[in-house]
Amino acid sequence: MNGKPAQPPLQGAPRTFPPRRDFSSLSVLDLLEAREAQHVQLSNLDNVVATAIGRYLIHEDDWYAVHSPEEPRPADVAKASTPRTLDNGVVRAWSWPCVLVFVREWVESERLGGNVVPRALYLSDGRVVPTCVVLAPADEEAGPPSPGPSQVSPMVGGGYACLRTDQGIERMGTFGCIVNKDGSFYALTSRHVAGEPGQPVSAYVGDSTREVGDAVNLGLSKLAFSEAFPEFPVLKGMLNFDVGLVRISDVSNWTSQVFGIGEVGESYQATAASLTLDLIGAPLRAFGGTSGVMEGEIKALFFQPRGTGSIEYSTDVLIGARKQTGTRTRPQEPPFTRPGDSGTLWFYDPPGTPRETHPDQLVHEQAPERGALARRLRPVAVQWGGQRFRLPDGKASAFALGSFLSTVLRVLDLELEHEWSTGHDEYWGKLGHFAIGWKACELLQGKLSTLMLANQARIGFDDATLGQGKAFKMGSNAFVPLADVPDYVWVHARPNEPIQHFADIDIVDIDGGKSMLDRCHQDKRNCSATQWKAYFDGFAKAGTGPEEGALPFRVWQIWEAMVAYLEDGDVLRFVAAAGILAHYVGDASQPLHCSWLHHGTPPLVEHDGRQYPVPRSSAAFKTFSGSAAAKIHSIYEEGMLEVDPVAMLEGVNKAIAGSEADAGVAATGHDAASATLDLMYAVHQRLSPQRIIDADDPALNVPQRQKRLWANDTIRKATIASLADSVKLLASLWASAWAAGSGDALAKNKLIAFSESELADIYRHDESLIPSLSLDEMASSGKFEPPAATEPHGDGALPVKTPARMKRA
Repeated sequence: MNGKPAQPPLQGAPRTFPPRRDFSSLSVLDLLEAREAQHVQLSNLDNVVATAIGRYLIHEDDWYAVHSPEEPRPADVAKASTPRTLDNGVVRAWSWPCVLVFVREWVESERLGGNVVPRALYLSDGRVVPTCVVLAPADEEAGPPSPGPSQVSPMVGGGYACLRTDQGIERMGTFGCIVNKDGSFYALTSRHVAGEPGQPVSAYVGDSTREVGDAVNLGLSKLAFSEAFPEFPVLKGMLNFDVGLVRISDVSNWTSQVFGIGEVGESYQATAASLTLDLIGAPLRAFGGTSGVMEGEIKALFFQPRGTGSIEYSTDVLIGARKQTGTRTRPQEPPFTRPGDSGTLWFYDPPGTPRETHPDQLVHEQAPERGALARRLRPVAVQWGGQRFRLPDGKASAFALGSFLSTVLRVLDLELEHEWSTGHDEYWGKLGHFAIGWKACELLQGKLSTLMLANQARIGFDDATLGQGKAFKMGSNAFVPLADVPDYVWVHARPNEPIQHFADIDIVDIDGGKSMLDRCHQDKRNCSATQWKAYFDGFAKAGTGPEEGALPFRVWQIWEAMVAYLEDGDVLRFVAAAGILAHYVGDASQPLHCSWLHHGTPPLVEHDGRQYPVPRSSAAFKTFSGSAAAKIHSIYEEGMLEVDPVAMLEGVNKAIAGSEADAGVAATGHDAASATLDLMYAVHQRLSPQRIIDADDPALNVPQRQKRLWANDTIRKATIASLADSVKLLASLWASAWAAGSGDALAKNKLIAFSESELADIYRHDESLIPSLSLDEMASSGKFEPPAATEPHGDGALPVKTPARMKRA
């Protein structure tokens, strides 16, 4: 089909002198010269869509995928019957160097006539270079919706989504890293994202954007091959780049670490000496602003789409999804990369432990270096675009196009920043959630203890991991431990998810009555979705804040769901819901998650002589949210815990020592919500939001502010005590749901550890798993009301009849 590969000299065949060059001795330059010499011929073939250089791809179902040429194919073993693609092609130690020729159709050679791809390319000096034909029809359908951005830390860095708006069009991309030129700091991204000099560029942080700098007149679009690789003067082609720089306006808010990766090591230096075909198959890792974690490998070098001009442009590396190995539970979700990942930095990603591979597969093994708290990986390439192919089975297959970072740094005279505000774990500031989920598993008894301890590693991380700053490692298939699924998976994918995380209920109502926090503390029957809706509607009608939140009702909903899952014998979903519940109970233990002062003291507006915050949607609040003072939320709840994670964890351990889960904490979802409100009230009594704000100094930089709060004895001890209380409550809520759902009736063979893929499949794809409801939906459902009562409620609340316990709320 499309020509057969030329064969290397047979063993034992007569040899000439000088010896004829064997295919295995072909160099990168040999392949590039052959491709360039035969470019016109290949471009005139109607079926050809692109070329590249690499190693011969063997169909994974072919005899030679597992047998070397020294073991000839038996007569009764047929060749692979399906077309060779980048997806099913494998590279083995006996895969000779070649020019890869990508075609749009897989057609028998006799049908192609003069359009058949030659089996080899010939140079005038006698060199022969084999070709390898690969089916790669373009995928012209619109891609699926983007799941990102998903970065929530206040410290901006590589891996963060960025945005520029021009002429009403939003240009999305990703910051790759921080670079330095002449003493000024810049963020590296794609040139088409950075835009013209002086245009403002914003970063996505959580669910909002903020301006972080302006584009400068410094970038790289095209470069002659001979300039990128002076050792290859004979090459006449051009290389494609799309690199731009954004001058950072306030570098104190940045870190040179790359989100989801860790610290940045020394760049791979792409030179004629280091540029070999051993790069094929090299494992790479990146964190795109849109796609999040991406695990890839180099599929080919100098990918060159077919063009119509006299000069064609190549890209240094073609990166595809990493081949599945024995350590992976399932392939990565397609597509591999998406629009908005341009600017992403790709790092060499050596496994820390030996991988399961074919014995003759080319293996890249080298334990990653460690930085202060995180891994330190070597950057290889900066992504500037993508290429999408359609596989024979109809599935889309996306590939990243990247340029060697070392070339960018050399040509633009840039220095790569390695140690600016480092010392964060790879996924900054999530210690609390993971610690709470992990530790709650150790306060249980009986069968519930067996089940949750079996799945403990799917919920959080142990002290040794958290204390070393290695928290929240993505698994090989982008698994997110359950305790932080709401932040990293749902908060951008579910429209109503953000209100589940907070409840700003510590302010007097719009008529001057008691705050909802005080009302619920005095009478738990005020824990009612209809009453909460009326409370928040009052602020909205008056044109003030705070915005509505539903945190206790989220706990109510999940508790009911856990019971229903147990009654149905669905242990997998029980574990998923229980692990995810850790996040919301953790949120309830933080003073700023339960206060209108969640981001410090916002601009105020007067109503009936009382002061209320302006709405979050207002221009005044958006301006305030970009100020230094507004960073207190993340500085306290995330960064402060990173100052001394070991001491924090030891303090929590001491506070929970000897504790056991109390299954009597709740018999209904309303009880679970009420217990959560008790935690919120106790947290406020122990440490008021105003005290945190007063202890902060916005004039300091972010690391100094974090250390200042941690050094405050009252704040540190109160925070540790609150975290400990949330561990106890979480374990008790699990135990009470277990009792209500008759969990002890489950057979022992159901108390198993579930795989990452089983859990990820449902929290990513099962929309019925504890859906995120609006407060209006909660109120109108009638499912979030207290037990019926005959006496008046506190503050004039009316009795409401409680329906039967929810199923799969």
